[in-house]
Amino acid sequence: MNRMEHASWARDLARQLLERPLPRRWAHTQGVAGRAESLAGEADLLAAAAWLHDIGYSPEVVDTGFHPLDGARRVRCLR
Repeated sequence: MNRMEHASWARDLARQLLERPLPRRWAHTQGVAGRAESLAGEADLLAAAAWLHDIGYSPEVVDTGFHPLDGARRVRCLR
């Protein structure tokens, strides 16, 4: 994956996991990521992190109930 593809991949994953089951969380994530992208410029990994920061809330991802850990585990499994 090249440098500019991380944020796009992260946005698609976050949308898949949050948009339907948690529309308010998805709206929040869009706001956070939009702000990060406006500040980050070319810092694609920062934008990707902003898109992924709440995926651990997704019912598809919840395991321990601690959203940062559950989200990190999901991303790790996808590498």
